Amino acid sequence: MRVDIHNMPLGANRTTFAIRYLLNIIRTWYLFHIKYPWVKYDGFVRVMSHTRFAKRKITLGTNVQFGKYCGIAVDMTVGNDVLFAGNVSCVGGNDHTFNIPAQTIWDSPRGKERPIVVKDDVWIGNGCILLGGITIGTGSIIAAGAVVTKDVPPCEIWGGIPARKIKDRFGTVEDKDKHLSYIASLNRGRKSPK
Repeated sequence: MRVDIHNMPLGANRTTFAIRYLLNIIRTWYLFHIKYPWVKYDGFVRVMSHTRFAKRKITLGTNVQFGKYCGIAVDMTVGNDVLFAGNVSCVGGNDHTFNIPAQTIWDSPRGKERPIVVKDDVWIGNGCILLGGITIGTGSIIAAGAVVTKDVPPCEIWGGIPARKIKDRFGTVEDKDKHLSYIASLNRGRKSPK
C-alpha cells in the first residue's frame, strides 16, 4: 500500500502521518461497513469524529474528506477530490410540507426527495449548510458559513446567506477550461459515483 503524502501538513512527521493514514483506512472501513453500511464509497475517504450519516442514499467518490461534526441527512452523491470542512450540514431532502390548511407540520406528509450532488474538486467551507435539490459544480468553492439554496456553476466561489457568486476561481476562461480538462483527465481512470 502506498501512503499519499502530498498533502501532509507542513512540519508533520512522515511516520506519524503514515500511521494516521492507515488508522483512517481502518476507521473508514468500520464506519461504512458496520456503523453506516448504507453509505457507498469508492476509494480513500477520511471522516473526522462526530460526523453523522442519516440512513439515506449516500455515494462518495475517492479522496473525500469530512471534517468534525458534519451532518448528512439527505440523499447525496459526492464526486472525487472533495473537502468538507467541519460543521457542514446537508439537509432538506424531503422536508415536511407546511402549506396544507387544517394540518399541523407535525402531521404533514413528507415532500418529494431532493438529493444533493457535489461534483469533483469542490471545497465546502466550515459551517456551511447545503439545502436539498442543489448541484455544486466541478471545481467550485463554498465560503465558510454560506447557506447554499441553488445550483453553483463550475469553478466559482460562492458565499453568504443565501449564497451567491463572489468571484470566479480562475482569472481567465482559458484557465478554467484548462482546470476542467485536467479534472476530467484525472477521472478517466476512476469510477464515477452513481
